[in-house]
Parts: sequence; structure tokens; C-alpha cells
Amino acid sequence: MKRLLFVLVGILVPLVVSAQEKQYLIGESDLLEVSVWGEETLSRQVTVRSDGYISLPLAGDLKAADKTPSELQGDIESAIAKYVKEPHCAVIVLEPRSKRIYVEGHVNQPGEYILDRGMVITQIISRAGGFNEWADTDDIVILRREKGEQIRIKVDYPKIVKGKHENISVHPGDTIIVP
Repeated sequence: MKRLLFVLVGILVPLVVSAQEKQYLIGESDLLEVSVWGEETLSRQVTVRSDGYISLPLAGDLKAADKTPSELQGDIESAIAKYVKEPHCAVIVLEPRSKRIYVEGHVNQPGEYILDRGMVITQIISRAGGFNEWADTDDIVILRREKGEQIRIKVDYPKIVKGKHENISVHPGDTIIVP
């Protein structure tokens, strides 16, 4: 765990930040840029397949899902080391496609959105432009896949806004339906 200190009106306030919270984990369908220094024929953009792997020349198939970009970088360098002297590469997440969520129904801007950080239902509704005049805010549903099965999470938005219910975290792959 990392400890950060913030100055708040002249007082040092410790804030504990988990190192894992700061590390992006690559997921299925993410678009990656793999650059191998001095080896342009090995550098390319790749999409993480549904099985969690990517394919690269000389390296073959490498597991990318559930790894950080720096972990994948190390794997690539190890895999091509027998062909390239002292390989150095970089892995950049160009599009975090595995972090998509979907908002449907009576919002002003329905569609697909990227979760760029931990977000809750109120933030996603705001990102989707808020409710339109026909929205039934008492019967919002989140469709989520857990352990291979789809579950339905009922959301009573007015109670969340009034502080009577906890704001619900949104997960990658969720579909939010506003009837």
C-alpha cells in the first residue's frame, strides 16, 4: 500500500492508496499498442481476443487479460529475447474497450460509455445526459453478468438521491435500463 500525504488547510492528512487500485488491468477486446524499440516489424496494434490472448510475431500467443501493461511488457520482452538482442518494448492501452457499459431507455444520450474509473449509477446517468421527461426513475434496472449468469439489480434512484439507499457501483459490461 502506498501512503500519500495531502495538505488540508495546513494539516497533513494521510491517504492510503492501494497500489492495485492504480494499476490498469488489461481486459478482453482492449486495443493495445505494442512498440518494440528498433524493431518496427514487431511493433503493432493488437486487440485482446475473447480468450484473453494476443498474438505477436516471434512471441506467439501471450496472455494479456488480467495483466498490467508493464507485466505484459515483461512477458513480451522475455518471449522475443531469443530473437532480439536486449529487447525493449512498451505496451500502451489505446482503447480500454473491456471497460464498456451501456445505457438504454429514457435518458438524453443513450449509448455505450467507457468506465474510466470506479463509477456509481448517479455518475453514469449524469454522463448519459440525465433522464428525459418520460423516465421512470423508480424502476431502473442494471443487467450484470456474474459467475456466467445474468442478474438484475433494481435501482430506486430517488431513494439514492435522498440518501436512503447506497449508490450502486457500475461494473464493466453492465447494461443500465431506464424504463
